Amino acid sequence: NIDLLKAEIVRQGLTISKVAAAIGVSDATLYSRFSKASGKPFSLELASKLSQYLGLSPDTAFNIFLKNN
Repeated sequence: NIDLLKAEIVRQGLTISKVAAAIGVSDATLYSRFSKASGKPFSLELASKLSQYLGLSPDTAFNIFLKNN
C-alpha cells in the first residue's frame, strides 16, 4: 500500500529524495516504485532497506509491501 508508505515518510518529516539518498538508490528508482502507472513492484531488497531506514514494524512492513489491498 503505497499510500501508507508515503504517509510514513511524511510523518517522519522526510521526502522521497532524502529517503532515496539514505538507502543508496536514485530518486528515479524510488519515484518509479511510487508511481502506480509504472506498475513496478518493490524488490525484497528495496522493501527491506526502506523498512529498516524508516523503522517500520513487521506488521506495518507487511501491510505496505506484501498485503494486497
